[in-house]
Amino acid sequence: MTSNPWRTAISKVVPNRVYIRGYDVTELAGNVTFGDVVYLLWTGELPKGNEGKILEDMFVIAADFSLNAPSTGAVRFVASCGVPVQAAVAAGVIAIGDLHGGAIEGCARMLKEGVERAKKEGKSLEEMAEIIIKEHREAGKRILGFGHPIHNNDSRRFRLFELAKEYGVAGDCIALAEAIEAKTEELIGRKLIINVDGAMAAVLADIGVDPMFGKAAFFVPRAAGLTAHAIEEMTRERPWRHVTLDECTYDGPEIRPLPDRFKKK
Repeated sequence: MTSNPWRTAISKVVPNRVYIRGYDVTELAGNVTFGDVVYLLWTGELPKGNEGKILEDMFVIAADFSLNAPSTGAVRFVASCGVPVQAAVAAGVIAIGDLHGGAIEGCARMLKEGVERAKKEGKSLEEMAEIIIKEHREAGKRILGFGHPIHNNDSRRFRLFELAKEYGVAGDCIALAEAIEAKTEELIGRKLIINVDGAMAAVLADIGVDPMFGKAAFFVPRAAGLTAHAIEEMTRERPWRHVTLDECTYDGPEIRPLPDRFKKK
């Protein structure tokens, strides 16, 4: 047992060589894809099938969402202040949380646990879908990964599932997500479509990636888009982006004098 205070099973560096999970990076380069390496980093092993390919497709789909995304706004504001590009991108990554990109982790966990529970209790995925919807309704919780304020039939979801099935990596978690969607209209009164977060969650769960990597699956590809926005802001827009006074509404106390007891004699 080593007495060193720092330890890692991820990578090793020796003079003139870098290894990831035991593999020389110079041997990985040219032989595997970035998606394969991400899968290796996140799971500890190289893909046995097309897991790396579906990760790469996921990264393409999640690379950017224009100015609608809060993280993009954060990048634009910070980039306009004269900071280095990495500081602006970091501001955008920091903006990714439970309400922006965070549904992937929760949805992946819900689907994974739902599949395990269905097997344990001897229920079909359709029966488990109904249970999940009813339990969320009773608890007053929204079903993470379902519904979208802009897209009512998210094309990104369809493409991701189509590719997962084509590559042979689609499993019970994708099937459970589709079963939940199919049951929502009957049990809720309106159809809740699987959004891109839900699709990414289902794919990650099916290829064996721990749900804790859910936010990473969002910000790893999104960092590329945020970098583009940072550079565009720095090179195409006027510096110091701000909210103008006519865009601000003040609803605090009316202008008032400082009480005499606080005034210096």
